[in-house]
Amino acid sequence: MPLDTTKNNQKIPVNPGEVLFIAGKPSMSLNILHEGSVRVETTLGEESLALYTLEGTNLTPGIFALLEGMPYPYTIRAKTSCVISTYVMNQPNAKKTLTQKVSVGVMAVRTMLKEIGELYKRILAIRGLSSKVQMTADNLGVVYYILNPSIFSDIQPGAPITRDETIIDPVIRTIRNNLAGFYEHGGMLPDEPNTSFLEESHGEFFEKDYPETVEWSDSSFHFIRKILAVNPKISQALFEADPTLLQNAAESYVTTYRELFDILNREAGELKDSLNFLFHGDQSLIEKFNLTLDLFSTGYSTISATTLLPITEWVSKKSQTHLEEFKQIFGSQYSGLTGGLDILEQKQSELNKKYAHELGAKKDQDSASASGISAGIDLASLKNELLNSASQILNFSQVDPESVKEFSTLMVKLKSFKNPLDPEPDNRKIRRTITKTYWEVYKKSFTKWLAAGKKAPKAVELMLRYGYFDESLLEDGHLVELVQRLDQGRYNGNVPVHLGTDWLEKIYAKESPTSVDELGQTFFEKLKLDLKDSGIKSDKDIPPSYDTPDARLAYEIASMYEPNCRLTSGSVASHFPILTKYHITIPLEKCFVTKESVQKAIQDILNVDYTAFNREVIYRNEDIGIKNEFVQKSIIPDLILVPSIGPKIMMWQDLSIFRGAGSKESKGRITIPHFITGDLKTFLFEAIAAFRWELCKNILGPDWNNVGIPSITADYTDYVQFYKKSKDLSPELKEKISGEFKRFRTDRDKFANDYSLWIKYEAEGVQRLNRVVRAIFYRHIPFHKTIREKVSAQPAFAELHNRFKNVRNRQHKELENKYKKYMDASGALPKELHENLQFYEV
Repeated sequence: MPLDTTKNNQKIPVNPGEVLFIAGKPSMSLNILHEGSVRVETTLGEESLALYTLEGTNLTPGIFALLEGMPYPYTIRAKTSCVISTYVMNQPNAKKTLTQKVSVGVMAVRTMLKEIGELYKRILAIRGLSSKVQMTADNLGVVYYILNPSIFSDIQPGAPITRDETIIDPVIRTIRNNLAGFYEHGGMLPDEPNTSFLEESHGEFFEKDYPETVEWSDSSFHFIRKILAVNPKISQALFEADPTLLQNAAESYVTTYRELFDILNREAGELKDSLNFLFHGDQSLIEKFNLTLDLFSTGYSTISATTLLPITEWVSKKSQTHLEEFKQIFGSQYSGLTGGLDILEQKQSELNKKYAHELGAKKDQDSASASGISAGIDLASLKNELLNSASQILNFSQVDPESVKEFSTLMVKLKSFKNPLDPEPDNRKIRRTITKTYWEVYKKSFTKWLAAGKKAPKAVELMLRYGYFDESLLEDGHLVELVQRLDQGRYNGNVPVHLGTDWLEKIYAKESPTSVDELGQTFFEKLKLDLKDSGIKSDKDIPPSYDTPDARLAYEIASMYEPNCRLTSGSVASHFPILTKYHITIPLEKCFVTKESVQKAIQDILNVDYTAFNREVIYRNEDIGIKNEFVQKSIIPDLILVPSIGPKIMMWQDLSIFRGAGSKESKGRITIPHFITGDLKTFLFEAIAAFRWELCKNILGPDWNNVGIPSITADYTDYVQFYKKSKDLSPELKEKISGEFKRFRTDRDKFANDYSLWIKYEAEGVQRLNRVVRAIFYRHIPFHKTIREKVSAQPAFAELHNRFKNVRNRQHKELENKYKKYMDASGALPKELHENLQFYEV
């Protein structure tokens, strides 16, 4: 029986387990806890959840419901023996009491402050588990497709995958739609599924970020908390002087608590949906894997035991981990289990025994197979050469002994974890400390390597090139793959691709200007700030003692190199600059990036978007009377291979010189991970889109978004701002665009997404953009002539093509007439003018 609050009760003793107030019942009393503890409980769907415990004296359990004037949204139960008083009261009287009796008001606000903090902790716990379960479900769904490709017989390798919302089975529907996003965003599936692929986040391909936190910021909440944290006498005097502070705080806390309670319900609902997707009913993902095991057991499947059983064993263990965490959060078992997991574990146990010999042989084969990967490489000799690589590198670098001691201790601890890349806070803290010392080791090793004529132990060379550090963090096959690719031979391409070590050498020798840092500051600007009282006004004023090769190298590593190794890895939460087997979700040979592969990818893109790197520059030739003529020029950025592994390519800067003569003709900089876990060309789309955007802004200056001066940035920004008013878009399409835009933070990100669709699909005649964007892109990002001629036959492109032809023909005619005065006796034009005239030919 709940407490009777129809009359004032003074200091009623309550036994453990007794219910004080029931969810759904009206709140009609102010309650004061004198001693003991109570537990606040709620029901979320079919799950009962203990939200938090209030323990101590002078607390007011249930104050939120009273001040909100609503029924209790939770049940309050005695956790231990306690004493409580109740005072009959309604909402208006409660608010009045808070200002008339400051001690009660402070008591109520302190209680709500504690409740809000505890509620937020519970939300974070649910959100964290929900993210893990969602990632597991998405990854497993893709693996299920790899194991059973026949479920989608229409999917062809390399061809676009259409999403299909009409599929009845929710699991199969989600798998297909995830696959469509995966391929669209450059994902690369392993030939055979593996546990490394399952452990890694592929959210960037699925268009999901799996957030482990819930963003919540309430300035008034934190303001009152600070007041209550000071000396009670001071806060009491403050509230007595202005009681409305308490009333305002209480009202604000009621709103905050309700918002958080609604978030709690939403997060719990999403968690339940994800768990049901995995475990509940005949159509669950677990049942799909049970069916796969049945087909394997009966001989109807061509999957090998050594491929399938490690996957299903991972499924079983990961499922138990999620369910155990659910129990810790909710205090009870997840109620949606329908027996599928038990059946999976039983089948797994039987098949592991049956195929124990094959599984054991596969492990032995994996450990021995590396010796046959590459002829001419003696694995035993290589392993002996790389033995204790970490010690070899640290000794070579000669960093501070104290730093080495701490570094070595943390590396040992990190290697003891099941997965060193786990995003848990403790792991991240250790990785951050290791990372700091790692880059100091890298810098010192690079300097010594250069001084020694580029000679160093193989372990050091592997670190400088690939981010290698410890042979025990990689498989034998990985070591062989890395070593055999150290010598890449001579590169003769016309695309400026640089190994990371070659790039740093250029910076050290002052052959290339230093890059900007993450805040856009140059080496000169940072040095000027450090020496602000020295009167430095230009680069020439920098004292030689400050502008040294070592200073430039240190700046470049700290400002460009290290941030890009982090950013290209794709996941800030699991970033670690040292290459490990846990990073490798697809075979190294498939994700290894060479200068030749970058050259080919860039050329393939230019065969579609031939103006990708174009800009207008000034051509002068005083000898024949040319003072200022604007001509089109393609200037391909420097592409730098940094020692990292991941699914991201970064457009770091659109120009390398920012002021003075030649600045607008300087090269940009794009960084590429040496190991890219996806499709290189698809990732380059996003980087080139960012390059186009930033270069346009830089060239146009303040007019970059002025629609009176047509440009890709101005026209696209105008589209983003006013698409809802466009007469060319249907209400349904406007709603779809609105939903898509929510995925992106900036207009540049939206543009990059549409650019990828333009190059990847629209160039093939597959319409993926709306007519407004298509018109903007056809005007500013025209396809190569051969592609224009092919797509111009389609109704969606016909009018755009005719308009484009008319404009270009007019421009060509004007330039042709203008350039006649620059022809020599034979009728020839200077090369620059001739090429510019060709640019405008249709």
